[in-house]
Amino acid sequence: MAAPQESSRRRAGIRFGVTLQILLACVLLGAVNYAGYHYYLRSDWSPAQKYRLGEQTLGLLGQLPAPATVYVFFSPTTAAPGFEIYGDVINLLKEYQFVAGDKLTVEFIDPMRNLGRARELQARFEFGPEENLVVVESGGKTKQISAVDLAEYDLIPQLTGDPPRVVAFKGEQALTSALIELGEATQRTVYFLQGQGEPRVGADSTLSLLQEYIARQGVRVAPLNLGVTGSVPDDAAGIFLAGPRYDLPPATAELLGDYWTKDGRLMVLLDPAAETPLLQAFLVSAGITPRDDRVLRTVELGFATGIVRDVVGTFSPLNRVTRRLQGAEALLPGATCSLELDEKVKETLVEPLLTAEEPFWGERDHVTDENKGVAFEAGTDTAAPLVVAAMAERGGVADEKVDVGSARLVVVGNSEFVSDGSVTEPNLDFVLNALNWMLDRGHLAGIAPKTVRAFSLNLTDLETGRIALYTLVLIPAAAALAGIVVWWRRRR
Repeated sequence: MAAPQESSRRRAGIRFGVTLQILLACVLLGAVNYAGYHYYLRSDWSPAQKYRLGEQTLGLLGQLPAPATVYVFFSPTTAAPGFEIYGDVINLLKEYQFVAGDKLTVEFIDPMRNLGRARELQARFEFGPEENLVVVESGGKTKQISAVDLAEYDLIPQLTGDPPRVVAFKGEQALTSALIELGEATQRTVYFLQGQGEPRVGADSTLSLLQEYIARQGVRVAPLNLGVTGSVPDDAAGIFLAGPRYDLPPATAELLGDYWTKDGRLMVLLDPAAETPLLQAFLVSAGITPRDDRVLRTVELGFATGIVRDVVGTFSPLNRVTRRLQGAEALLPGATCSLELDEKVKETLVEPLLTAEEPFWGERDHVTDENKGVAFEAGTDTAAPLVVAAMAERGGVADEKVDVGSARLVVVGNSEFVSDGSVTEPNLDFVLNALNWMLDRGHLAGIAPKTVRAFSLNLTDLETGRIALYTLVLIPAAAALAGIVVWWRRRR
């Protein structure tokens, strides 16, 4: 009788052990799922980094002034313009929702499947049933973004009857721009001063790319001739003075001085070749003095000495305007002068923004003798380090979390770096960061959204043939040979 009892106890122990193992496995599985749901890392592994949000977008979504709703009116089953980017729009908005949380709601409407809701939105926002578009609503205001404005297309395939090919995705640019614009109580206006030989504002301007990027910040660009208006407009959020070739008239200089005194916001991009004593006197009073030099360096070419005038600059990692640009390099083409900073101006904070990299120096002799060459002369020329862009703030505090009324000024010893054909992405980000700092929008400082180009892998005919050989012949043959070898060994 003892043997059956012992066998029964053994089976009971086995059952208990198996049950305990199952329970522990369930607990472990639940713990792993809980940890995976609440603690995880997100990363964009796509070749073009299409869904990695820029710093400016992250800053905006983290401080949305009001809840926003995005209506995605798309039909992926029809050939309406823009249907090719339906998946990209969905994935991008998922990233927006993840960062913004409850402040951003996204609703997807397929007009072919939800006809009632589609007609309701068409009547509310007044758009046609054949359109694919995105509608952003916030604070009682709306902005419509057509699907064709979310991408760039190659139209050449249409010549052979094929649909256009998407070559770039601009979704983040458009959505962030819309949220910035809707988040402002009123649209701000930045005036570009005219009348002293500056590039004109508008279509066909040499500053068209800069104007486009400023508009994407929800800011309107307009020309201003103080000699005509006689006063700074009341709605001026800031004034740009881009490369004046002539000096300010006395009345204009006085108006700019009064504007600065009344907590005005200015950005001055200098033309070093211009003689502008009144403009220079204004800058000196703010603590920034343009030097009468040209920033350059020399390079040995073996048989001669070359002169490099395109200045490579490093952004200050300590300044609140440029610290998010740390690691990037600015390129200032053409003539550049260095700036001297006076930190003793009363109630004014003066700081460098951009410093020329060594071995650049400030050459005082502008007209060089080709036979003599150019060389640094201690005591005459300006030695490194050279500040080529600086900021001045009068009446403010050095804390971007605190916005108080203050006058703000940005000065750059070069004006060509924002011209079409010369502008680079770090240059644009620098100007936009400075602009947002001038407009008390420090949370928008950072790398602005850029157009994401389509990733393409260009292979030669030989490389394509090799890939076909490996995938269609060699790899299947190797697998078949391994199977035959295993079968033969088992037979033996």
